[in-house]
Amino acid sequence: MDAIKDFPNKSDQLAIMNRSMPENANLFFTELLKISFNITGKINKKTATINIRDLLSDKLPKKIQNNVFYQNWIEDMANLCKLFCLMEKSSYISYSISSHRGCRRYHIDNVPIRLLVTYAGQGTEWLPDNFADKIAYKNGEPNEKIIKDISARQFIGEWDIAVFKGGPEGLLHRTPDSALNKNSILMRLDHPEFWKNIQRNFKQNTSYL
Repeated sequence: MDAIKDFPNKSDQLAIMNRSMPENANLFFTELLKISFNITGKINKKTATINIRDLLSDKLPKKIQNNVFYQNWIEDMANLCKLFCLMEKSSYISYSISSHRGCRRYHIDNVPIRLLVTYAGQGTEWLPDNFADKIAYKNGEPNEKIIKDISARQFIGEWDIAVFKGGPEGLLHRTPDSALNKNSILMRLDHPEFWKNIQRNFKQNTSYL
């Protein structure tokens, strides 16, 4: 966990903490994968568990919420939100949990750092820099031009905690093919400004409706 906490102060593009799926999780996520949802919001460090429970309460069916593993899942997400608040030195962060992923092309996120956990389904696909053609990426070329060696592709495992950097020297990554056309469960945590930008863009777009 220390490697994750210290990640913002290091030059590395990516840090991964390997974890195993807990007991009873498989049956829970088998049911959750049948549901389509996309939930975003602001999570406060001091009230993370309550915030997440409130965000999910009217979006997920009672059958899911009554599952014995549901509270364990919420607590896991809340603990990671608190960790990310410490990393960002912020009292709150931007939170997203979704069953849909659609980033087909290799890309670099326009955020300082991002935390991802794939709770169900194949994890994010990423490329080490020495196997990526950054010029092809910047020129808008397709994946086939960006990747130098298809065998060099890496995948973040289920339940693993991944923290990576965006910006000019950020990590090239994408949604794996297996998750493009079917549900998977991905949590994304972002810098607090990310939430403000979402709200700002929403207000600007709705003002023209």
